[in-house]
Amino acid sequence: MTRFIAHRGLSAVYYQNSEKAFQAAADSSFFYGIETDVWFTSDNKWVCCHDNNPFANEAISVSKITLEEALKLPMNLNKIGSAKIEGESYICTLEKYLKICKGGDKVPVIELKCTPSREQLKDLVAIVDSIIGIENVVFISFHYINMARLRSLNKKIRLQVLGRYPTSGRAFLSKGYDVDLMWNFCPARLIRKAHRMGHEVNIWTVNQLAVVRHFMYYAVDYITTNKDFSGKI
Repeated sequence: MTRFIAHRGLSAVYYQNSEKAFQAAADSSFFYGIETDVWFTSDNKWVCCHDNNPFANEAISVSKITLEEALKLPMNLNKIGSAKIEGESYICTLEKYLKICKGGDKVPVIELKCTPSREQLKDLVAIVDSIIGIENVVFISFHYINMARLRSLNKKIRLQVLGRYPTSGRAFLSKGYDVDLMWNFCPARLIRKAHRMGHEVNIWTVNQLAVVRHFMYYAVDYITTNKDFSGKI
């Protein structure tokens, strides 16, 4: 059965990676999980944002300021992929995101955009485990080193290596990882191969109903989307 992941929350309606976007996804029975991107501040606090310069003042980097400072800065509402909203939006902490996921019985899908140290990853895993249980979370990243370090910390952590092409998908499957691929570079034969190997495939980011139906036909495990297709599939 194909399950759906809310990409940065319900980001077709609310600002990406915001509390409102997360809460809307948590309130919808359509979604199995909620994806977010995470970075850490200069005082090693984890926050939800797509990149290191998410603020209206793009000269400011998350990694160069404290959490207290970050919480006071309005986000850049013109980021690509963001729903157009009125008013301001502010950064969401990892803890708040996890509590929203837990309250809505959703699986957190956490993308590591940066490459934290092993110690920082240990802290991240501890936070996640304390709030929702490490067995209830999926970590994803384009950075293979993040996956390898997380696996070395706890082999039970669910991991999906992000990739854009079938070649990277096949390579990471051969290393024993589940994969998360750009949808237009994920052929049905790769999905079948993954299933034969006992692995799962997630695809991103699908916002067209016809494409959703196509991949449901081929039994892809997860579809990451900005939209809520309730009642349409």
